[in-house]
Amino acid sequence: MTLSKTTLAMALAALSLGLSACTDTKKESAEGAETEATEMVSQAKEKSADLYDKTKAGASELADDAADMADEVKEKASDAYDATAEKASDAMDSTKDKAAELKTDAAKKLKEACIATKEKLGQDPEDC
Repeated sequence: MTLSKTTLAMALAALSLGLSACTDTKKESAEGAETEATEMVSQAKEKSADLYDKTKAGASELADDAADMADEVKEKASDAYDATAEKASDAMDSTKDKAAELKTDAAKKLKEACIATKEKLGQDPEDC
């Protein structure tokens, strides 16, 4: 029986050592996994911050582009308004000139008609 107690004691000692080694390996493995998880979280935070910065920069650039486009539209609208106002002014001037011509022509024809009428009636055309 002594041999079997010794064998049993040695087996228990070996088993105890094996379990101890497994526990240490599990601890190391858990610590390694925790370190990996911490690194992954840190990388994810960095990527998230980079993505946020890129998105913010993109939005700012988009807002700048929209402001530039709005300025261009304002400028073109102002130019179109000025061109239209100038054309309207030119048309108005042309209409005034034509009206003055027509008025002069009408006065001349009226005078001619007055003279012709007075002569037919035997009156003095000097009043025309």
